[in-house]
Amino acid sequence: MRVSKLSEEALAGVLVRLPSAVVVVDVHDRIRFANVAVRRLWHPTIIRRGATLAETSAPVFTDLVNTAFDVGLVHRKEVAVGEHTYAVTASLDRPSMLVTLLIEDVSVRSRKNRSAEDFLVNASHEILSPIAAIAGAIQVLQDGAKDDPVARERFLGHIAAASERLTSAATALLVLAKAEAGHGGPRLELVPLSPVLEDITEAKGGVNVFCSSDVAVLADASVLRQAVATLVDNARRHSASVSVDVGEADGMVSIDVVDGGSGILPENLERVTDRFFSAGGRDSGRYGVGLSIADRAAKVLGGTLELASDRKGTLARLKLPSARLL
Repeated sequence: MRVSKLSEEALAGVLVRLPSAVVVVDVHDRIRFANVAVRRLWHPTIIRRGATLAETSAPVFTDLVNTAFDVGLVHRKEVAVGEHTYAVTASLDRPSMLVTLLIEDVSVRSRKNRSAEDFLVNASHEILSPIAAIAGAIQVLQDGAKDDPVARERFLGHIAAASERLTSAATALLVLAKAEAGHGGPRLELVPLSPVLEDITEAKGGVNVFCSSDVAVLADASVLRQAVATLVDNARRHSASVSVDVGEADGMVSIDVVDGGSGILPENLERVTDRFFSAGGRDSGRYGVGLSIADRAAKVLGGTLELASDRKGTLARLKLPSARLL
């Protein structure tokens, strides 16, 4: 049986049109072939035959080529270069002593995977916190507080509040998870803002709310409540006095949560919504989990979360589409 083979010119024509980047490198690290996708991948770097791979890419690709010359095959290894993540396969053709790199930009998929991992950790934290509060209250009641009417009522109140927080958090996180997975966005409705803020801050001492009774936002009520509650909780951990000021302009409502804490260092300000990031000791024991969820909630609701800070305190501004009450 005869096996047909493509000519070198025909093979090059096929490789040129592949959507994945293909680079062929010789034993001297010089590029013998690069298709169009490679030029898109490393634009504006000029990719030309005869140049060394080290001149046109990150050293990690040269390392993979060297490994392929040693072992023959490097199968789909993911490598990070700057803000991008690439899946690379390097294979050696021993007769010609050429290594072929097949490179795919998987940055979007990688970010989605990290996002899913972040969400799982954040969700676990938000759910476990009220569960721990419920378990603690039950333990105190079982240890004898149930026989003291005053103590019993107090700890039953703790259980009720934690249960409500757990239900609200679970509902909001479910909506966020569906939205981020592309299974439908939140259910938007007109939500009067003043009752929500009063309900959130009622049991928290040292929180002053300034909100007109006719201000409303277009949002999912559970997601809105989760976002605002996490911002207020975060502020209360760092200051004895917190204010929530609501403004409205250009079709957007701004919910400003302001604390009088020690502030966040400028170099940390852009990172405090990252999972587990602790800004200069501010989030001792909490690592910014709440801010991460608040940031995600803002985006899902079509808004933004803006942060500003100095030595006098921190401002967290949640901006959402207005739905003014008439």
